[in-house]
Amino acid sequence: MKKRILIIGLIVSCLVLVALGAGVQANWLRPTANSFELKTETWQPFLETLFLLEENFYSEEGLDEKALMEEAIRGLLRATEDPYARYLDEDDYQIETSDRIEGEFSGLGIVVAIKDDWLTVISPYKGTPADRAGIQAGDVILEIDGEPTRGMSLDRAVKRLRGKRGTEVTLTIQREGVEDPLEITVVRDIIKIKSVEYEILSDEIGVLRILEFHGRTAEEAQTALSELWRQGVEGIVVDLRSNPGGLLTTAILTSGMFVPRGETLLIIEYKSGEREFISNSLDPIWNKPVVVLIDQGTASGAEIMAGVLRLKGVLLIGEKSFGKGVVQQVFPLSHGGGVIFTVSEYYLADGSDINGEGLVPDLIVETEEEQMKKAVQELERLLDETRAMAQ
Repeated sequence: MKKRILIIGLIVSCLVLVALGAGVQANWLRPTANSFELKTETWQPFLETLFLLEENFYSEEGLDEKALMEEAIRGLLRATEDPYARYLDEDDYQIETSDRIEGEFSGLGIVVAIKDDWLTVISPYKGTPADRAGIQAGDVILEIDGEPTRGMSLDRAVKRLRGKRGTEVTLTIQREGVEDPLEITVVRDIIKIKSVEYEILSDEIGVLRILEFHGRTAEEAQTALSELWRQGVEGIVVDLRSNPGGLLTTAILTSGMFVPRGETLLIIEYKSGEREFISNSLDPIWNKPVVVLIDQGTASGAEIMAGVLRLKGVLLIGEKSFGKGVVQQVFPLSHGGGVIFTVSEYYLADGSDINGEGLVPDLIVETEEEQMKKAVQELERLLDETRAMAQ
């Protein structure tokens, strides 16, 4: 018994040293005055359990230490009740970091989160297998290939949704306003997300469509705006429908293309309670009339952009947005995997809190076709007013 207690004590001591050492060696764990200190009396039962399993558990297959480690991490993340927290194994970490930089992955083309204990679609990407199959923002995924999702960790759900190109997955969906669950079969494919598209609707009206904010979005948006300007477009519809967000820095940069340099764009609040005021570091490249389209799939970084433009007097048209006002960060782990969890919350420059609330548009329009039609009408009205003022 003394030997067992001694071993447990050594494990605890080593764990403390590892935690402290990691803070010095890894640049993503910067020690501060409030650095984390492992409370050995709190964690000792966990370590005792690990030791007892190693010493006494009987199974023909034996213990899989990696599986124990992964489930322990999932348990930690689940206990935070963060709907966006998830564990990444080595393969998932490579996919996730590649997605955020390059905007390319394999799967269905949807962004999901745990909302009220249910796996919920934040948004399907336009033109992807999920979009073509009719998956909608707000859909609750009850089952994946017959396996219930309630209680399933977010990383397991994402892994079940992703897969090889050409393979099928059947989703059982509960949709608001529809009594019976729907079964939708989707064929997986390589998803290449072109984050920015643009088109000219008439001699003076254009559309800037932003599908996601990844590493190249700001550059692509600048190119698109320059081309619309060069071709004589006098007003644009910024289409943020079904945009689930993406990289916060890119969303901020893209928003800054429409507002004066030095203006406050965003307020970010961290765990410590400290607030950071993010100001626009760019000179605006578009100062002509703008209207913005949003819907239930407009989330996170797209809500930031819509909110920033609204505070500059831009009309929002469409449906109430998703309401994701928190920021996640990907942290690498020593085995090549990683974890994602929420690290901050953001507020618009006037203090508005989007999280759980969303943005209610100035003009509520439900169908996609009518939304664009209304946006063009409002833009034409703004252009007429601009011309009248110039006379």
